[in-house]
Amino acid sequence: MNNQKKEGKTKRNSSKPLTEDAGGSAKYYLAGILAITLIVFLPAIQNLFITFDDMQYVVENQFITGFSSLNLRTIISGDANQLGNYHPVTLLSYLVNYSLSGLNPAPYHLTNILFHLFNTLLVFQLSLLLFTRIGNDHRLILSSVTALLFGIHPLHVESVAWVSGRKDLLYTCFYLLSLISYLRYVDKKQISGYLLALLFFVLSLLSKGMAVTLPLALIALDYLLKRDFRDKKMILEKVPFLLLSLLFGIIAVVVQHAQGATAIVKCNLAERLVFSSFGFTQYLIKLVIPYKLCGYYPYPDYLAGQIPWYYFLCFIPVLATGFLLVYFSLVRSGRTLLFGCCFFIINVMFVIQLFPVGSAVMADRYTYLSSFGLFFLFAWAMGLLIKRFNLSKALVFGMFLLYAAVLSVSANQRCSVWKDSYSFWTDVMEKYPYFYPAINNLAVFKDKDGKPEEALELSNKSISVYKFNPEAWFHRGSLKGKNGQYQEAIADFDQAIRYSPRYVKVYINRAIAKAMVRDYRGALSDLNWVLGVTRNEEAYFNRGILNKELKNYPQAISDFQEAINLDASCLKCYYSLGLSNYFAGRFLDAMKSFSYCIDRDPAAGMAYYYRGLSGINAGSAGNYCDDLQKAVSMGVKEAEPVLAQYCPQ
Repeated sequence: MNNQKKEGKTKRNSSKPLTEDAGGSAKYYLAGILAITLIVFLPAIQNLFITFDDMQYVVENQFITGFSSLNLRTIISGDANQLGNYHPVTLLSYLVNYSLSGLNPAPYHLTNILFHLFNTLLVFQLSLLLFTRIGNDHRLILSSVTALLFGIHPLHVESVAWVSGRKDLLYTCFYLLSLISYLRYVDKKQISGYLLALLFFVLSLLSKGMAVTLPLALIALDYLLKRDFRDKKMILEKVPFLLLSLLFGIIAVVVQHAQGATAIVKCNLAERLVFSSFGFTQYLIKLVIPYKLCGYYPYPDYLAGQIPWYYFLCFIPVLATGFLLVYFSLVRSGRTLLFGCCFFIINVMFVIQLFPVGSAVMADRYTYLSSFGLFFLFAWAMGLLIKRFNLSKALVFGMFLLYAAVLSVSANQRCSVWKDSYSFWTDVMEKYPYFYPAINNLAVFKDKDGKPEEALELSNKSISVYKFNPEAWFHRGSLKGKNGQYQEAIADFDQAIRYSPRYVKVYINRAIAKAMVRDYRGALSDLNWVLGVTRNEEAYFNRGILNKELKNYPQAISDFQEAINLDASCLKCYYSLGLSNYFAGRFLDAMKSFSYCIDRDPAAGMAYYYRGLSGINAGSAGNYCDDLQKAVSMGVKEAEPVLAQYCPQ
């Protein structure tokens, strides 16, 4: 009877409301945690969009430019999916950002920070609920430790300081809300809690497919809460969650396959096991000691001929973790330890490249949600040190605050890595000098910034690192072409085609270089090849230019018209079409093309000049004197004698 009374008392205490549990001070702890987290991530507001998914998700994504029925339908149906993901809720959040601030990056970054702050709050609440349920004496402080680690950890910078990290923030937000709702349901047995958990799960799945792990996380929660696994009702509770996971899992696989994300890296089973062990081990280590963090972790340098030896050492921590889980599940009672470990494993098991997706061996963002399990375990271990080993509370928490200060400074500084494309790819290149795509990207940026010498040096470096690299040959060829070194450019384009025979842009640029050395037949051959495999506006335009120079005006007119059909806003196409019509003697058609150019660019002096000439040749059609006068006022010297001859004052 006494034992029953004690158990009943414990159960009642474990279900106290949060404010009573914390003695009214929970809000002060939480305010401090959120303030520190905000300070750590505040520099991210100044970051720009970067050329690592941000272009596809936001800058060049036509489907987030307004709340039109077409955009909404396309986003929800999945036709607007980018880079192998189905995440309509994430795209809708970008749509809201775009509607409010266009392509100003600051509000996008601010939104990310606000979501991270809210997620930190949810981690605090979830931790407090769990520590309350397991009867910990220091539940408020330990919940604060868990939330603070989540808020300030450098591994989370990628998800917060990168606009494209939004999907991790959103799916984690709804995932945590689902877990909290499920806990409320378990406590109060109210169907509303269960339905909320299900609703938040759906929203999490619609934010990112990685949310499919939630049913397993619910089972881990049941284990921690000592629920009876023989209870049929408890099993039936999971059926809707499991069915949703299966459905969205299939959607994720189909979309990733359609986008080619599953075909980027080809590994046999043995290699996949090695890379999976490496990723799992690195996540564990970096969560404790966040060293050599990088925005992109490429696979090892295959030019070395084999996987580095230290990759194989990663089997040791994997086997040790497995032994630990078996030991505490079968030999000793360690529910909290098992829960923390299992939560981490459940949420990284699909992203440790056992089933390769993408071209990176690991990514910091994959720890955003999974880290909660280890942070919760870390806080629990601190409480254990104080309670069982009688260590000084001040000493333990003092050491933790010192550790937290180091993490905060590291995370704050790391925000600058995501400031722009230069800083991002420079950081990747410094960490992984053999990763030639990073060198290629930097070469392109240098060229765009008017630094061709530096761009050429980087292209040379990229080729020296990996000569089978078509991008580097293409970039170097383009640089040489701009410098007038056409024969050398053609040689580089030849190499690019050798390593990538269907690289359309190379054929177009090689055609331009060949035309500059008067190899018109070779230029036409390249452009004809392109147009034989795809309808390409640039190829049509350049073939039109070539045909115009060869005085094959009917074919030139046809090519420019095809280019316009593909891009109705192509002003240079309309101007060239006008010239071709003019030289073909189709003066009225020429006037229409030049009028289009003038309507969209009133400062187009040459368009005024040729429209005036067309008017004269068409039999004084149009206000050709006004056109010629406009051309003269805009500095078109050729127009002066024509104006004097046909429009004497």
